[in-house]
Amino acid sequence: MCGISTLYRYTQISESDIRKLHQMNDEMHYRGPDDRGVWYDETCCMAQVRLSIIGLERGKQPLFNEDKSLVLSCNGEIYNYIEIKKELIAKGHIFNSDSDSETILHLYEEYGVECLKYLRGMFAFCLWDTHKKQLFAGRDRIGEKPLYYSEIPCGVVFSSELKAIVKSFIDEPQIDLERLAEPIRYTSPIHSRETYIDQVKRVEPGQYVLVSQQGVLKHHYWQRDLTPAFTGSFEEAKAETLRRMRESVDICLRSDVPIAIMLSGGIDSSAIAAFAKETGREVHTITAGYKGQHNCDERDVAKRFAKEKGFTYHEVELDENDFGQCFDEFTARMDEPVTDIAAFAQWALYKKVQALGFKVLLGGMGGDELFYGYGYWNDMAESLYIQKKHQSLFPWKGVAKKKEFLRFLAKNWQYILYGGYPNKINDSSISYWMYDDYCKFANKTTFTYQGEKFQFKDVDLNFSYGNTPLGTEIDYIYRFLFDKTMIMAYLYLSDRLGMGNSIEIRSPLLDYQLVEFASSLPLNYKYKKGVPKYFLKETLQGIVPDYILYAEKRGFTPPISFVNDVSNKYDYQLFNSDFKFYNSVLADKILTQHLLRT
Repeated sequence: MCGISTLYRYTQISESDIRKLHQMNDEMHYRGPDDRGVWYDETCCMAQVRLSIIGLERGKQPLFNEDKSLVLSCNGEIYNYIEIKKELIAKGHIFNSDSDSETILHLYEEYGVECLKYLRGMFAFCLWDTHKKQLFAGRDRIGEKPLYYSEIPCGVVFSSELKAIVKSFIDEPQIDLERLAEPIRYTSPIHSRETYIDQVKRVEPGQYVLVSQQGVLKHHYWQRDLTPAFTGSFEEAKAETLRRMRESVDICLRSDVPIAIMLSGGIDSSAIAAFAKETGREVHTITAGYKGQHNCDERDVAKRFAKEKGFTYHEVELDENDFGQCFDEFTARMDEPVTDIAAFAQWALYKKVQALGFKVLLGGMGGDELFYGYGYWNDMAESLYIQKKHQSLFPWKGVAKKKEFLRFLAKNWQYILYGGYPNKINDSSISYWMYDDYCKFANKTTFTYQGEKFQFKDVDLNFSYGNTPLGTEIDYIYRFLFDKTMIMAYLYLSDRLGMGNSIEIRSPLLDYQLVEFASSLPLNYKYKKGVPKYFLKETLQGIVPDYILYAEKRGFTPPISFVNDVSNKYDYQLFNSDFKFYNSVLADKILTQHLLRT
């Protein structure tokens, strides 16, 4: 795991460029406290800071192939590196390190850019081909590891962090107000490529980029397919899901440093811990709670499960004092205003985990998004279906259509009269708990940057549910939750806050082979009205106890009084407004601290 930066010049690498790459390392020092370095030739310069996880002594980056014609800098983990390495050695390849990332170099020698198809893990990398004079940058399928880039005068620069690019290579950042407003309103950015700095873009999940004298070429090598291609029985679907979950957990436990599992007391993390125990390894679990009585505290459940399974149980307690210190600390690591208040708890937890001596954590990210685990969004999908069905019955033509409408009306008359189907289907239903606050903020807030005045009320944010085909509403909504909320918010925070404490966060439920299989299951297998995570609960019978499977979902949202206290004490540095809420405070803090340098 690392922080990486790479510069390609259409002209020639200069001494100034090399200094800037060293500066980018300094900007991301926390991502790699174990080692750092800068390598360059006439056209390409690579920098990296390393958090040593696999190949502790023989894993220094950049990595080279046998004749040093290929140079690699990689952030992430290739979980199936043992199997890949065995096959490549049989083909005659010679490995110079114990790093899992070196497999990318030798796969590239065999398959070129098609090497991405063989990688199973979370990664973002830059590979310089000295023969072709071509830079090859790739990002993992799901988007667990970030990679940004900017087309600057006479070159292209890549980095693990947006702020590293801005501070070293962009003298006058240009604000895209709509992209800035999105996470303040919706928690996460909505656009997967554009950022709120005009000059900086994201390499998208499942995408690679080629840079050469011919310019910049972008290609998608993977996209999630929700076509219900699986034709087996329900029992066969459960069995195959279990097999893939077990396999993913097993390879995600590969590490040369201490590793633990974040055990929340919920279904996903409990399943991961149970599968880890089945491998025969010693399993350390870490559970966090809040000082005082809070309904989101699940320590009692996690401790009971840990005792039953024989885990080595660690418990940490968070309180208001932790949160007061957290805000300044974690905003120093963030460079996009992703406004999930769970960041407070995550940061405080990761600090305490680091103090316990663990460098790798496994978590349950992805279970809700894959297996329809959000009751609110399931109800929203049902409401959207009723709305679409209602609309499809017009105009009335023929007796059959009229009879169908009367049957529909008899069943759903109360929703039709209410007009909400039964939930309101409009922009306010997305992150509904912050809709009113955002509207108040947007109507009152302006700011001036580089002589230009910005007004948030000029931005028309209005999420559309689009022309969703009748009967596909649940998958439409969960595609949004997977692609936007999970990837752009939750995975972003896992990376930033974990690496901000020099801790690697792994998500076994986001293994792409498991994701592909779960996505291929028929909807009537995966989803049952009124029963969130129906298929997963059926699958985990006998592995996770009923007191966890059928408990009310609680989550790990910090007590709102902790968050409000931080917001109320904050004074805007950039925004002009008499209205504050957490999202606006976070955005103001990040803009002034990192990017605008005011």
